[in-house]
Amino acid sequence: MMKEEQRRQNRITYLKRQQDRRHYLSDFLLCLSRIAGKPVCGDAVLSIEETDRLFQRIYSRESQRPVYSVVFPFSQAEKLRKIFSSLKQELANPKTYFATGRFSNSFFLQLDSSFAIDNFEEIIELDTNTFYIHHKDLTNGLLLDSHEENWTEYGRTNYIWTYGLRVWGKDWVDKIHKAYSKVA
Repeated sequence: MMKEEQRRQNRITYLKRQQDRRHYLSDFLLCLSRIAGKPVCGDAVLSIEETDRLFQRIYSRESQRPVYSVVFPFSQAEKLRKIFSSLKQELANPKTYFATGRFSNSFFLQLDSSFAIDNFEEIIELDTNTFYIHHKDLTNGLLLDSHEENWTEYGRTNYIWTYGLRVWGKDWVDKIHKAYSKVA
């Protein structure tokens, strides 16, 4: 009985993912193309099966890899952009994996993700305030999101919107840390 229920739940999940692709993918690609300033075609989208395999690879990676996080208020977006731009060469690889928070279970894209550096604000607005980029071999990756939090500056604490950049993998952590040291 339990196996039958699990199969039923798996089938429902699969159908939901197919529905997300059918209803949202073309609009998502149009919006992402506008943000990127170049066409993002359907051939960049991984199939559901490829997305599942990618998820398995992502979550089976070694958990003891270096992680570096920085947070900036929206008003300091340019500082974040300068730091983020230290990854431009790595993100320009057409085999980089890209996903937004809302659709990461339904589809990943494999494309040159360097457009995210100059357009992270628009990408955040496009989806659920989060996007992910993974290096082609998954040794490095990042998550950029926005959220509200208490922020203290000049002795005053306010509840404001912030960007949080979380980077993992030795190579990307080193680059982001060096860039942060120059900007901070």
